[in-house]
Amino acid sequence: MADCRTLSQDLVTTLALKYAPVGVTLHQETDPLPPGMPFTEGKFKSYCQALVLAGEGRSLLLAKDQMGCKLGTAVLGFEKGRELEEFLDDGVLEKYGVGLYGSEEASAATIRKALYLEPGKTRAACIAPLASFTDSPQVVVFTANSEQVMWLLYAVNYERGGRMDLPQSGGALGGCSDITVLPLLEKIPNLTFLGLGCRLKTGLDPCHLMLGLPFSALEATHRHLLDMAKPIAMLQKARAGA
Repeated sequence: MADCRTLSQDLVTTLALKYAPVGVTLHQETDPLPPGMPFTEGKFKSYCQALVLAGEGRSLLLAKDQMGCKLGTAVLGFEKGRELEEFLDDGVLEKYGVGLYGSEEASAATIRKALYLEPGKTRAACIAPLASFTDSPQVVVFTANSEQVMWLLYAVNYERGGRMDLPQSGGALGGCSDITVLPLLEKIPNLTFLGLGCRLKTGLDPCHLMLGLPFSALEATHRHLLDMAKPIAMLQKARAGA
């Protein structure tokens, strides 16, 4: 298997990515932390913001209190069960109150039906450029424009073909539940259009989306992108001549 640095370099070059692929590993209480990597100083707006910063080159090791989005830390397993329930009650009212949903019931369904890691089991999140990993991360996240996501989805579906089921959490919990927890637990790729909070806290361009892969799917995705050199070049040539 190619090393993470080579995989990352090939993916950035092939897709002309603005943001490098990001590796994510969620460390539980009993897991050793990455050697020689202290907790990052400072606080951040959200887990989603950390993904974007890592795509720009930063290596981050973050604890619960460093990620400002409590909904994200709940999804990622940082919050204990009772605290989680108390937060969700407030979170439901908040989402409904800013006008994202037509009723409190719709807001509650969006938050409560998302996929969560086991409460209180996560102690740290390592979020760093894929190229910096010497061990395999759990999940790889791409921040990419719609055309780059198109190629990634072609690569994911290269051998099977047919319809792709890409579960969405309803306009919230995009970076945490859709493209981190789901690929981690169910070992399948997924994308997110992100949500209002995600976009406010990351400042991403309106055209950017995020896609998450279990690391086990990365080598095949990389190989299939290289296999698609001809159609990728075809579109590039057509665009250049337009």
